[in-house]
Amino acid sequence: MPKVRFSTLAEYFEGFLASTPPASIPRIATDLQHHARGCYSVHSEIKRLNRECEHALMSAERFATAAWLLEGHPYPQETLQRCWEDLLYNQFHDILAGTSLEVSYEDSRDQLGAARHRADVIKNESIQHIARSINTTGEGNTLIAINPLPWPVVQTVTAPPIVAWELEGPIHFVDEDEELVASQAVRGERIGHTAYKFTAELPAMGYRGFHVRSGERHVKPKGRLEAGRDFIENDWWRLELDPYDGHICRLYDRRNRVEVLRKGNVLACMVDHSDTWSHDVDEYRVEAGRFGNARLTLDTMGDVCATIRITSTFDRSTVEQFITLYREEETIDCVFRINWQQRYTTLKLGYETNVAEGTAAYDTAYGVQIRDRNGFEEPGQKWFALWGKAEDKEYGFGVLNDSKYGFDIADRDMRVTMLRSPAYAYHDRGRHDASEPYAIMDQGWQTVRIRLMPFAGSPHEARLSKRAWELNEPAFAHVESAHKGKRKLHASLIGTEAENVLLTVLKKREDSKDLIVRGYETDGVEVTTRLHLPYWKKTFTVTFAPHEIKTLRISPKKWTVREVNLLEE
Repeated sequence: MPKVRFSTLAEYFEGFLASTPPASIPRIATDLQHHARGCYSVHSEIKRLNRECEHALMSAERFATAAWLLEGHPYPQETLQRCWEDLLYNQFHDILAGTSLEVSYEDSRDQLGAARHRADVIKNESIQHIARSINTTGEGNTLIAINPLPWPVVQTVTAPPIVAWELEGPIHFVDEDEELVASQAVRGERIGHTAYKFTAELPAMGYRGFHVRSGERHVKPKGRLEAGRDFIENDWWRLELDPYDGHICRLYDRRNRVEVLRKGNVLACMVDHSDTWSHDVDEYRVEAGRFGNARLTLDTMGDVCATIRITSTFDRSTVEQFITLYREEETIDCVFRINWQQRYTTLKLGYETNVAEGTAAYDTAYGVQIRDRNGFEEPGQKWFALWGKAEDKEYGFGVLNDSKYGFDIADRDMRVTMLRSPAYAYHDRGRHDASEPYAIMDQGWQTVRIRLMPFAGSPHEARLSKRAWELNEPAFAHVESAHKGKRKLHASLIGTEAENVLLTVLKKREDSKDLIVRGYETDGVEVTTRLHLPYWKKTFTVTFAPHEIKTLRISPKKWTVREVNLLEE
């Protein structure tokens, strides 16, 4: 049979599809296999770097595209290409699985760190170019709050200490309409420094300007926020903590009158003598003990948010939790700083919910997977959830994360696999001498961010996928000098009207001056929506089939749009 040469990958697939009848191509609707469940969670650093790089690169592409379209700034195609190559190279299964030799992760750390750094440089440079064109004149210092995502958000943003540069005494924030904005001084990253939090309503893939001025001014509170060393309460939730073990002993939905949890944020250490891959292991169920001996402190309390700090211990390991509720947001944020010193042990973060007759759902790339509630270790991406009935109401509970990929649900109980600590690349299902000085994974300090999302009704109404993206690509602050400019202190670049359409990609096409926009339908429901590019006053009508991934190619020269394949052709 003669060999056929293809000059591009696209030609190969076109030839394959032309020669293969569609009926002969198998359609897979479930996970392919569960060969080694330990790979979902082992080596937390590579998992975190992978997630951070994915979002850093997508964010860099969006802002580079904005700077190119708005200001004619050169699009850094070659640099982005190298970054994606480094990221994808390290998604090779033994690297991202956490099952390579220890020395290989030095290379991976350098490659992914370099890719993330280059992406951050591209994003910062692009924002600088756009910010120069904004009219930032006005009394006080100018702060621009930026939303990197193509849908509107209400988020609490942290302003760096420099925002108070040359201002005297306490400061306050006003928006572009001179309306006073609630703000709160919080502990900065450096000893003795003060940062500031404020809640902003931001447009889709856009920004909003604020002025920071001298003088203490307080906004009349828009909602309830009360806290002590063992409870926090706002308009949405009452959260109570066990004073001895530090776990959540009550989470009450005040608006729907539902007791959500029996226990939450339970940190349990599981016996795990399996190898790096966890061959032949379906679940981690045997407990070695739980974190306890907790010390609870009201860490911060103000006009914007309240945070409780819980310090607990197990054996030689320590965890600091920071649980935050907000006055104007229904978000429940949990930050875990873990000093992990256990060997051949798995750390699970557990939630004993009151959700009965539940359906278990796990986030996947551009989709969702429904699975059994049998307690088996399962893969997921940014969130997993259980929904069914709670106190005779349709109700659910979602757990969002910034760096984890292994989860399990057993009946009503949900758990996140936070850490696993076998020896590096231990590929032997038998036992070995643990007294030998083999390097052990996940030792030392690491940080994990978890967001809790109880919800009434269906998970579609909760918008778990979008909320998880907001955790992984949060709004941020950019401090800008005062200068005149052609742009106002409020703008949006791109967005849609449909809640069940999640746009992920905005970039310049590789070999032309066209735009590429990619997104998907999240709920399994066909929807027709409008794609908006507000700055150019352009609107396109687009229809998404259930769960469809759609790629659009837009010509900024003629403002025409057409659907293309994933190869953008």
